[in-house]
Amino acid sequence: MLPAPTHQIDGSNTSSAQYQLLAAVRLLGSVQGRQNDMCCTAAVRLLLLRRQVCGVTNAEDAHFAAQQGANLIGMIMWPKAKRAVSDETAAAIAAAAKQHGAQAVGVFVDEDGATISRRCRAAGIPIAQLHGDASRAAVNQVPADLQVVYVLQADDDGQIVTPLPGAADGVRLQRNIEWLLIDGLTGGSGRSFDWSNLQVPTGLASKGWLLAGGLNPSNVAQAVATAHPDAVDVSSGVCGPDGLAKDHSKVAAFVSSAKQVALAAQ
Repeated sequence: MLPAPTHQIDGSNTSSAQYQLLAAVRLLGSVQGRQNDMCCTAAVRLLLLRRQVCGVTNAEDAHFAAQQGANLIGMIMWPKAKRAVSDETAAAIAAAAKQHGAQAVGVFVDEDGATISRRCRAAGIPIAQLHGDASRAAVNQVPADLQVVYVLQADDDGQIVTPLPGAADGVRLQRNIEWLLIDGLTGGSGRSFDWSNLQVPTGLASKGWLLAGGLNPSNVAQAVATAHPDAVDVSSGVCGPDGLAKDHSKVAAFVSSAKQVALAAQ
């Protein structure tokens, strides 16, 4: 059996049926005018809801997550993390993601721009996620041909406590930021925050924002309904007993739940 045809939208595979529905939603908005703009925009965002499985530590888990429909496969490049990967493993994970139409994301914490660039290029990673103060401070040194996910952290009440890009130390932002990611105070902890209070900064990221922090197969639908992100990110919520390898049944359930949110928009 031939695979279903797909279309590339912002680097992510979209099925023909989903692509056609997306076109219809956009056409409906243009025909019925501005009155329906907000409704159509919300529907489009749901239809294009992306899924990131992060903290992947081996190529087998990357293959499985991407086959299930994860658009982004994240791995920790910070050597002090318990889920850190070597350059060799990172390359294998990136290759597995690319094989199934997903994109690899390298997560950095205290690395400088030169290190971020070198390690991404060595492993074939197209997206750098800047998760710590030092890596965020290096955003202007990340080459323009690498996409950037800029991480903001929120406290338990959903109040963002991280300075916005370009606001820290009076350093002017000199490059495009593709994505914002909003996480809890401790990344990878599996702890969530109050999504209902979240005020997402607008106009800072060209492709949208990801919601992270305490997501799992049972709460991702509610998280999307409450916060309306462009993408959802999971790590601890789909781990196995050792906290390192992914539990494939949980990965499948998470991706399926996120897809069901999009289907509900139809």
